[in-house]
Order: sequence, then structure tokens, then C-alpha cells
Amino acid sequence: MDLEAIEIAVRRQALAAAARAIEQRLNADHSDHRGPTAPCPHCEHPARHAGRRRKTFESVLGPLTLERAYYQCAACDVGVCPRDRALGLEGTSLSPAVTRMVGTVGAMVSFVEGHALLHELAGVAVDSKHVERTVEALGRTIATDEQHVVVPEPPSPPTMYLGVDGTGLPMGAVELAGRAGKQPDGSAKTREVKLVTVWTAEGHDAEGTAVRDPGSVTYSAALESAASHDTATGLSAFAHRVYREARRRSFDQAPRRVVLGDGAAWTWNLADELFPGARQIVDLFHAKQHLFDVGKAIYGVGTDLARQWARLRHDELDAGHLRALCEALRRHAPTPPEAR
Repeated sequence: MDLEAIEIAVRRQALAAAARAIEQRLNADHSDHRGPTAPCPHCEHPARHAGRRRKTFESVLGPLTLERAYYQCAACDVGVCPRDRALGLEGTSLSPAVTRMVGTVGAMVSFVEGHALLHELAGVAVDSKHVERTVEALGRTIATDEQHVVVPEPPSPPTMYLGVDGTGLPMGAVELAGRAGKQPDGSAKTREVKLVTVWTAEGHDAEGTAVRDPGSVTYSAALESAASHDTATGLSAFAHRVYREARRRSFDQAPRRVVLGDGAAWTWNLADELFPGARQIVDLFHAKQHLFDVGKAIYGVGTDLARQWARLRHDELDAGHLRALCEALRRHAPTPPEAR
């Protein structure tokens, strides 16, 4: 037997011994017995004690089989175990530590890969479907919390940046049923996800270019619309998300605020509504993309002249020679609408 196999075997034995010790300790404690009746946590009616029930939970130490006092509520016809709530096990078969692991891998890799990682690195057995269900439940909880809990951060550096954008997200057929799209038959393959990001950039690289400060970037995104009806009295769903993230990051308290977007009218409408007085900037990537589109409109798609013209405009943009850039556009403004 090689060293790795020995290490794995010893680790499993040690974890199993620890699991049995915890299991025995918890099962010997009957303090979760609240008497012949206990208030139902769902409806507050008295729930009748119906003995002790066994259930196996997956923990970082391995499977734990716990015996818990069980109460049956006749009013709402549910059974509850007070100990499950006290230990963070209510409605799940995973311990809190395993749930945290599942949430972490589920946010980083696919559910199948997450199942393999949990088994390989922690020796925890959670099948891919269970990973999926747990991650989706965590996502719903986080989304609800994000909508109702906003704790502003301390004052920020002098300048804060907030960016908004939207992009197509490939979806399954069920999510796209009945939705109009850009396919030849009018169907859709994607739905648009809207994203807001906030960051600071007080540092500079060796060439003096501003760079995002490490750890300063936060994101919030959802399949939400930024549009609202003319008769609406409140903000759109995505505008609410942007406002919450801005409050959470204390963007509204920054001495200098910058909103970046791709040039679409909805981004500036949103900025005007939520952050009047903030500086509005078309981000560099999209500004260059717009100039590429102008070059193609003037000289034709895929031509060398179009590429050369766009590269010259990009150089002017990078160097801050905006008068020269605008003059080059002005010369072509009478013809292609892209230049105007």
C-alpha cells in the first residue's frame, strides 16, 4: 500500500470515529423533548409528541444518524423536529458545513463537477442532483435576502465606478417557451440577463493606467427587465437591483461618482433617474466597438480600409485626442448614420 492510500485510509477511520462520537453525544441528549406538546413553528398550534425519529445526515465527518424528538401538528398536518432547527438541519439532509461546501462548488463549477470535487477533496458523498437542488435553494434564499437586507459599507475612496450592462444567456427550452427572439423562425435561444457592478480604481499599473483595486469589485445580476411602463409609479426590477447595490456599496456617498455603460439609451436613463449628477462614460470596449461599426459602414465589412480607419480612431481614443477623433467622424456624418 502506497503512502497516499495509507493517508486516505487513516483519514477515513479518524473521521468515522469522530462521527460516531458526535452521534453518540447528540443521541444521548434528550433535551429536545419539550413535553407532551410543543408549539408548532408553522402555525403556533400545539403539536403532539410522537416519539423519536431517526434520520441520517451527511456531514464533513461522514454520515450521522441522529435520533430526534418528533412532534406532529394536527392543525397544519406537518411533523417537526425541534433539534433539526437548532442544529441547522431543518428541511435538509446536509449539515451546515456540507451545505456551505456545496454552495461553494456549485458557484464555481457544474453540478456534476461539484459532486466529483466534494468526493475527491473532502470525501463527502453528495450526488449531482442533490448538489443542484441545494445550490438552487441557496440561490433563492440569497436572492430574497438581497432584496430585503442592505447594510451600507463604510465611506469609500474619492471615486467610485458603477457599470450596467445586459447580455444574452443561453437557456433551456422550458425557459424560452413562448418568447420572441432573433432566430429565423422568431424563436429565442437566450434571455437577457442584466448586471450591475461597482468598483474602485485608485491604484495604477507600471504604465500609469488606472486598475481596479483588488477586492473592490462586486456584482449583482438577474433575469430582470430595466424597462418600465410610462404609467408606472416605481422603478423597474433591475433599477431596484442597481439602487440596492449602490446603497450597499455606499456609491451614493462617494465624492465622485461615475456610471459606465455601452451607450444604450436605457443605461443613461437609469443613471439620470438614480444618480443625477454622476459622470456618464461610454466604456472603452464599447466605444471602440462603435468605431469599428462606423469603419465598416464607411468602407465595407471586412475591408482593410475599414480596419485601418478604426485603428486610427482607437489610437486617438487611447491618447485622449478627442477633437481629432470627433473631426474624423464629422467628415463622414452626412452619409452613414453610424457616424452621426
